[in-house]
Amino acid sequence: MNTKKFLKAMTVEDKARLLCGSSDFIIGGFQSAAGYVPELSIQDGGTGINHQHFFQRLFREPPKDEDPVAGMHVFFNFYEPEKLTKKEKAIRDRINAAMTEYRCGIDAAPGSYPPGILLASTWDKKTVYETGKALAMEAAVYRIGVLLGTPNCNILREPRNGRFFEGYSEDPFLAKTLAPEMCKGVESQGIASNVKHFACNNLEINRTNIDELVSIRALREVYFPAFEACSKVATTLMSAYNSVNGTHCHENPWLLKDVLRKEWGYKGVTMTDWGACRERAGDAETAGQDLFMPGPFDPSDIVKAVKDGRLKIKDLDEAALRLLELIDRFGSVKAPEGLTTSKYVKTGDKAAYKAACEGIVMLKNNGSLPLKKNAKVVFFGPDRFQDSGWGSAEVKTDRTTFLSKELAAILGEKHVLKDDIEAFRKGATAIVIETVNSGESSDRPDLKMNKKTVSVIKKLAKNKGRGKICLILNVPGPVELEGLETVVDSVFAVFYPGMMGSKAMADILTGKVNPSGALPCTFPVRYEDTPSYLCYPDNITCNYGEGIYVGYKGYLKRGIKPLYPFGYGLSYSKFEAGDIFGKRKGNKFSVTFSLKNKSDMDGKAVVQLYVSKTKPRTARAPLELAGFAKPMVKAKSETEVTISFDKNELAYFDEELNKFLVEGGNYDLFLSLKGCEDLIPAGSIYIADCSEELKCGPMWKLNQIMGQKALTDAIAKDCEALGEPYMGFAMMAKWYPHQTFAETVKTPEKYTEFLKAASEFREE
Repeated sequence: MNTKKFLKAMTVEDKARLLCGSSDFIIGGFQSAAGYVPELSIQDGGTGINHQHFFQRLFREPPKDEDPVAGMHVFFNFYEPEKLTKKEKAIRDRINAAMTEYRCGIDAAPGSYPPGILLASTWDKKTVYETGKALAMEAAVYRIGVLLGTPNCNILREPRNGRFFEGYSEDPFLAKTLAPEMCKGVESQGIASNVKHFACNNLEINRTNIDELVSIRALREVYFPAFEACSKVATTLMSAYNSVNGTHCHENPWLLKDVLRKEWGYKGVTMTDWGACRERAGDAETAGQDLFMPGPFDPSDIVKAVKDGRLKIKDLDEAALRLLELIDRFGSVKAPEGLTTSKYVKTGDKAAYKAACEGIVMLKNNGSLPLKKNAKVVFFGPDRFQDSGWGSAEVKTDRTTFLSKELAAILGEKHVLKDDIEAFRKGATAIVIETVNSGESSDRPDLKMNKKTVSVIKKLAKNKGRGKICLILNVPGPVELEGLETVVDSVFAVFYPGMMGSKAMADILTGKVNPSGALPCTFPVRYEDTPSYLCYPDNITCNYGEGIYVGYKGYLKRGIKPLYPFGYGLSYSKFEAGDIFGKRKGNKFSVTFSLKNKSDMDGKAVVQLYVSKTKPRTARAPLELAGFAKPMVKAKSETEVTISFDKNELAYFDEELNKFLVEGGNYDLFLSLKGCEDLIPAGSIYIADCSEELKCGPMWKLNQIMGQKALTDAIAKDCEALGEPYMGFAMMAKWYPHQTFAETVKTPEKYTEFLKAASEFREE
């Protein structure tokens, strides 16, 4: 399609209709003055194909000869046919035949892949990229041109958030490094990726009308970086339901035009979250929104906005052209040539397994693992994982396995038992899975574990001469362990691990796979310790009172010890870092060190590099992640590792000047193998070439100057030479400490001694 020529022939009404969707998950598909606009399918999912949404798209009207009650029962139990009646199985067979034909002969359930929190736990760009490729392969099979939520990169700020598991990290550097790899993986397969929800969609309470009050500095330093990084590679972006500082995201020109398009150079399509626009669409279009979903959305106000001058025809044309180009590129996707059902399943299973292996985090192991060859295990409670959260991230599939069955395949069926207390008393390892459900539209009431799980573990622990206890946290985010971490022998965080979580966990428990995941978020001792605790809203306003001190930065700033810190994760191997040295080349810094594996098992270590500004002039977190690596080190050997970072990672956002600035002076560097609470000194760097606005001189504020004797002595000399009272300057500094030197003396060029001292000043 010649999209520009096609656009010229369209009427204003055609263009408005194009921007308003055609059904829940379809855009286009209508006759315009320029000709027929092809259809494009837009659908969740970032963790796999959403079963409900696909049904809505494939069967736009329910078959008239079907019993609606039976049809709903079939839908909810589609991949558990044993729960269906004979009549319902016949309905299922007809539906599955239609689905298989639509999928070009692929007769298999969609795959369920790990969400953002587990992908971030991998600390591995390649794993995230490969997961994106697998998701895109499935999208192509289902003829989905735009795969929504690839990724959801909202910061993991408030652990009660119902969709906490969808995000990548509480740290902006980790999020901005990994999230774009999902976009790249999806786009590499000819599917449009979609980054959401821009911006600050960090809660589900009153999610469609809550107003998030966030400082500009926090937005720039914490909540924007991952979106900016994804905007460089993603074809589409979804705005958030909520408001930011008083304006709904879908009609916020500062977000959508000033920041996203003008500053970041974003060229792709913006779309609303489903049902977000409840006001005048013409105003939202003027603010920078392109697409309104779900369709068919009423286009009349867009037409009216053009007529009454609220919406410029130029802006309407630009939005419509972006939609036409999106449809032209991604409107005719289909299953790749030669893809068979077997290859489809194997490709997805492999990617999901790799992600789970890399991302599952071992939080404790007192030597009880890996299990020995003849070990026996006893499951108390569930023996399978919940592999996804509910809502748009939910995936229905029959490809999920049971942990008990995976272990039975390795240890032998006689060695895997259920609720056998006597076997536990005789030395069998107890496996207790704690599952916490979470999802879209509501937040968790607290961070408590299920009372039944707590009771089971306490009862097991009372048995003398007992076997070991392994607690597996199948959770959407942090939970309070209530002291149970001291009672059990091993703890794992699998989060929602996707369909291959059980296989990966079984291989980790038995030592076939060496755990290598590390936490992308902090686990508190208690919810009250979290930085955002006092800021949880009870109505439609949420104040982000913790500012830039999100996650581990808030714990460190307040001196509160968490249960498991950000970056924490154990291995069966024992690693040691040494021979550390650093260098600078231009604006690039690097730290090189040797990493030794002192154990008998090959393993990967998540090595983190943190930066700390000594004596900062502006409020800063005690530590900030600046780089990381995840090398494989063979048993009883060592390798050389280099972690690099850019000078820009040292910057903070100055709200007064509305830009990022780099302070001069010393920065201490630290390596860590076990998270931000366990640091290895790695030297320091000195920044002499700080931002011009921060260089010592006339633009320094009086409170900065008065703290430096060399500067005040120079000013005293200048005052004497100029016949001005130094005491008057000192009084100005007392009463107006945040006024600059230039504002105070009016003629700073006359203060030659000060200017000389300033040019020679060296920050600490």
